[in-house]
Amino acid sequence: MPFTRMPRLLALLAALVLAPVERAAAGTAIGESIWDRKNARERALQSVPAGAQIINSDCQTVEVGTGNFRYICRITYDDPAPQPQGSSR
Repeated sequence: MPFTRMPRLLALLAALVLAPVERAAAGTAIGESIWDRKNARERALQSVPAGAQIINSDCQTVEVGTGNFRYICRITYDDPAPQPQGSSR
């Protein structure tokens, strides 16, 4: 690599390292049901921590045999904010 490109490369690397990064979602909960989507979503919600903020909910219907369906819902959430020490919650 010619030395004339080195400052540009360093500037690009510095910009990538110092760029703000969007916070990733903390978790995903998945629920399945043979009854309906509502039941699959309720099952997924049972795995979401109390106080967590739901970011996204996605449900799919999958045929597992002739006329037999399974409903699968995935919920993406952020963990709840940590409570200050000494909090009674």
